[in-house]
Amino acid sequence: MDNKIINDNEKSMQKCLNSFIKKVNILSQNRLSPCLLNHICLKLNKKLTPINHISSIVLENNSTLKITPFDSTIKKNIEKSIILANLDVTTKIIGCDIYVYIPSITESRKIKIIKNLKIETEKNKINIRNIRRKSNHKIKNLLKYKQINENQEKELYNKIQKQTIFYVKNIQEFFKKIEKNLLC
Repeated sequence: MDNKIINDNEKSMQKCLNSFIKKVNILSQNRLSPCLLNHICLKLNKKLTPINHISSIVLENNSTLKITPFDSTIKKNIEKSIILANLDVTTKIIGCDIYVYIPSITESRKIKIIKNLKIETEKNKINIRNIRRKSNHKIKNLLKYKQINENQEKELYNKIQKQTIFYVKNIQEFFKKIEKNLLC
């Protein structure tokens, strides 16, 4: 039972780290790619649907994406979802298409990107700590119901804490690496 808690904790923290890396890579890109919009969803018929499932996304040039929705009545909703995603891009609707423009990389834009990355880093550190808290609560319940003894409890707490330190450190190091790349 105690190994299950450790393994579940590890999987959850790894999943959190992977999603953080994916999001940071998207936020720190200097150029546009259709995959920039892959994580953006739109609520249709009470279900979240990724934008790339309800439209075609084409790279017009190095700084412009052209989105053509399959249903032109949802183009305003798609534009709103892109704006709310906080990707630091501008959008414009021309006819049935939505154009997404990425501004050229300037010092002020780099600072803005780093600021957004810091916010994302802190959110994910908090997520890791919340995962730890849930695992610690499970351990406390095991002790309460006498499924483990106090020594096992301390050992499990220590393992969970080591995992937490490891993943928080990985998040921080990845952020530092991206920050260094952006400032060079």
